[in-house]
Amino acid sequence: MASLRKNYVYSLLSQLLVILLPVVTTPYLSRVLGENNLGIYDYILSIVNYFILFGCIGLNLYGQREIAASHDDPVKKSAIFYELMMIRTITMSVSLLIYYLVLTHFADQPRYYALLGIELVAALFDISWFYQGNEDFRMQSIRTIVVRSVSIACVFIFVKCEEDLDKFILCYALAILIGNLSLWFPLKGMLVGVSPRSLNLKRHILPVLIMFLPQIATNVYTQLDKTMIGWLTNHEYAQVTYYSQAEKIVKIAMTVITAIGGIMLSRMAMVISDKDEEKAKAYIRKSFCFMMLLAFPMMAGFAAVAEDFVPWFFGPGYDAVIPCLVLLSPLVFIIGVSNILGTQYLVPSKRMRQYTLSIVFGMVTNCVGNALLIPRFRSIGAVIATLIAETVVSVSQFIFLRDTFTPAVLLQGKKYFFAAALMGAAVYAVSLPLPGTIYATAIEAGAGVLIYFGLLLLMRDAFLLEQIRSVLPKLKQHIPFLK
Repeated sequence: MASLRKNYVYSLLSQLLVILLPVVTTPYLSRVLGENNLGIYDYILSIVNYFILFGCIGLNLYGQREIAASHDDPVKKSAIFYELMMIRTITMSVSLLIYYLVLTHFADQPRYYALLGIELVAALFDISWFYQGNEDFRMQSIRTIVVRSVSIACVFIFVKCEEDLDKFILCYALAILIGNLSLWFPLKGMLVGVSPRSLNLKRHILPVLIMFLPQIATNVYTQLDKTMIGWLTNHEYAQVTYYSQAEKIVKIAMTVITAIGGIMLSRMAMVISDKDEEKAKAYIRKSFCFMMLLAFPMMAGFAAVAEDFVPWFFGPGYDAVIPCLVLLSPLVFIIGVSNILGTQYLVPSKRMRQYTLSIVFGMVTNCVGNALLIPRFRSIGAVIATLIAETVVSVSQFIFLRDTFTPAVLLQGKKYFFAAALMGAAVYAVSLPLPGTIYATAIEAGAGVLIYFGLLLLMRDAFLLEQIRSVLPKLKQHIPFLK
C-alpha cells in the first residue's frame, strides 16, 4: 500500500499545478488582457463548469471510492471501471450536445463559449478518479507537471495583447484535454478482461445520483459566485475579476490543505471497509492537526501581506482585490474543516444523506447571501456570502458527526492559532516601512515562516516534531551535509 506522505506530495504537486497556469500567468495576463477580458473568461468558465458537473453526475468521487473499496479484486475493479466509463460517455455526450446547441448559438460571445467547450470534451476522458482510487498519484502528478509546463510556455509565446483572449482559452483548454488523454496509455497493464455480458450499469445509477446531489450543491455555489456577480452587476466583468483573482490566490493555500482529502478518501474507504473505526478516527485527528498547522499561518500571512502583494502581482487597477483577499483568507481554515469531515469521513463512510444536507445548506445560504449582498457591495458581497456559506457547511457537518467528533477536536490547534497570530502581527509590522515590491513580499514571507515555525519549536509542538523526526532520516540519505 502506498505511503500516505508520498501520495500527499504527489497529490499536492498535481493539484498545485492544476491552478499553476492561471496563477503563474496572472501577473502577465492581468496586464496584457486586462481586468475586463479576465472577467469574461472567468464568467464563461463558470457556466461551462455547470455542464461538466451535469455530464460527470458525481462519477469522480463515486468512482474513486468504489475503486478503492475493490482494490484487492482486479476483476471487480476492472468491471467497475468499464461500467462507469460507459455511463460517463452517455452523460457527457448529452451535456456536450446541449452545450453546443444552446450556448454556442444563442449566448453572447459564442466564439469563446465554443473554445471553452473543449474542456467538456476533456472531461469525457478524465480518468484521474481511477488512479486516485488505486492510490497511484504519481502518474497523475507527472502528467500534470509536463502538460501544465507546456501550456504556461504557450501562454507567454502566443498571448501578446487584449485581442488574444481566444489564444489564452485554447492554451488552457487544450492542456486539460491532452493531459486527460495521456492518462489512458498506462491503463493496459492495470485492467483485466471482463465479459461484456457481466457488466451491470444499473447497479451504479442510484448510488451515483446520491453522490451527485452534494456535488451539484457544492459546484453550483462555488461557481455561482462568479455567475451571480456577472448577472447582478449588469455584466460588470471587472467585479468578477476582483473576486476571481483573490479566490485563485486563496485556492493555492486551500490546495495545500485539501490535497490530503483525495488521498484520505481512498485510504479511509479501505479502512472503513475493514471495519477499523478506531484507526479511522485516528487518521481524522491527525488530519485536523495537519490542516491547522498549515491553515492558521496561511490565513494570517494573507492578511498581513495583501497590501504589498496585490499591487506588484496584478499591476495597476486591481486595488479592489486587496479587501477581497483579506476577507477570503479564513476560507483556508473553514474549507479545511469541511474537507476533513465531509470528504475524508462522511463520503468514505457512505453517510451521503448527511453530507448532501450540509452542502445544500451551504448552497442555499450562498444563493440568498449573493442575492442580498452583491447588488450593494459587488465583489465584497460575494466574498461575505461565501464565508457565511462555508461556515454553515462546516458547522452542520460537526452537528451531524457530534456522536463521533466534536468541535473540541479543534483545540488541538490552539498552539498553531497563537503562533500564527503572533506571526501575522510581526509580519504586518515588518511590512509597514517596506515598499510594495516582490522583494518586500519575499522578506515578509520569509520572516513569517521563520517566526511561525520557530515559535512552534520553542513550544515543543508534538505533531510538528513527529513529522520532523519521520522526514529527517530520509533527508539525511539524500543530503550529504545532514549526515
